[in-house]
Amino acid sequence: MEESILKGIEVNTLKTANILSNISQNNLDNPFNLRKSILPYATTVEGRILVLNEEGRVMVDTSHMMNGMVIDNEEVKVAFNMQESLGYYQTDKYILQVATPILQVTGSGRKVSGVVLVSLSVDAAFEAINDFKQQLILISTMAAFIGILVALLVSEKMSRPIVELSEKAKRIGEGNFGERVEIKSKDEIGRLAENFNHMSQELYRIDKGRTQFIGDVSHELKTPLASMKALIDSLLYGEDDIQVYREYLGDIDGEIDRLADLVKSLLSFTKIGEEGINLEPTSLNEILESATRILHPLSVVYDVEVLMDIEDPPEILCDKNRITEVFINLVDNALKYRDVEKEQSRVIINGRNMKDGYEIRIVDNGLGIREEELKSIFEKFYRGDTSRSRDTGGVGIGLSIVSRILKLHQWEICVDSKVKEGTTIILFIPKTSLSLSL
Repeated sequence: MEESILKGIEVNTLKTANILSNISQNNLDNPFNLRKSILPYATTVEGRILVLNEEGRVMVDTSHMMNGMVIDNEEVKVAFNMQESLGYYQTDKYILQVATPILQVTGSGRKVSGVVLVSLSVDAAFEAINDFKQQLILISTMAAFIGILVALLVSEKMSRPIVELSEKAKRIGEGNFGERVEIKSKDEIGRLAENFNHMSQELYRIDKGRTQFIGDVSHELKTPLASMKALIDSLLYGEDDIQVYREYLGDIDGEIDRLADLVKSLLSFTKIGEEGINLEPTSLNEILESATRILHPLSVVYDVEVLMDIEDPPEILCDKNRITEVFINLVDNALKYRDVEKEQSRVIINGRNMKDGYEIRIVDNGLGIREEELKSIFEKFYRGDTSRSRDTGGVGIGLSIVSRILKLHQWEICVDSKVKEGTTIILFIPKTSLSLSL
């Protein structure tokens, strides 16, 4: 703004000085005409006009104070060198002085025959500039204060959820799983909060499952160990009949077998999570035949007829060993939980093509499962009828293994059952796991 205002004054003053220089060219020899020509411009310039001859002596002074005096300031010296010049001075006020040469044309060229010096006050301009500076400083200060205030408010608003996330993360680090943050924003912080809550709930679920798993395993180990201890104590401190010894040792042997089955099942359950699955194209028919062949001796002992009716058995993409384990578990359960009161026990394995994949049904006419128990059968160590499960040697982890294997394959399983009528297990293989030839 300062440059713009002063530049305008300088240009206008230089124009006036040049006009006065041209007027003075023809009147330097006649002081009266020179004065008469220059004086009217004093009011236009709103300042002081001086005309100097070639010796630097004042010929005209519109203020009538310096007539006849010699002036040799810097601006005048520059003008005598045939150049325009200007300068600012400050006494009790700001003064602008502009000097332009009065040129005369001679035979050898041009010469300076005098100088026009214009002096005027620019206090008003500097006052306007200073006022603007003060206003600008005030506005800038207010803007900076408002900016800082807004920045503090925004940063506090932004940092609050981060602080909350940090505090909750610290609590989770201390073992308080399941902590949630209440952040509803839709920005990146909001999405981070959603992921944090999901992580926290998963940690809570895993920790709860781990605690329950340890408790279940402890219970399952404690029961046969307590039973064996009681039997051994009876043999040590009471019984001496060889038949009782044989009976008790047989019971102990059975409990040891049950412990071995439990350990084997637990190792299998752990390996599934650690090792994952190895997918490869395999014949479904081959897997089913392998599972039924392994279980054939048991079906003979239990006198259960196992039938297969597989429509166009496809090639499937799966972990052959794990899926074989799934069918062994499912068919084994059907054999163990047969209804001994029925004349004929049977297990039928059906397979058929569906619109979105392939469906396998394992249908038995066994004891069935109560409706309120259906939602819990895939939980670890769950057994609907504890006494009957012990009779069949079950440890309640087989269907949990089945569920985990099928989740890793992204297959679906559901169960339909009625007490004393039987159970139907429906296993669905999606198209993504089927051969393209199907």
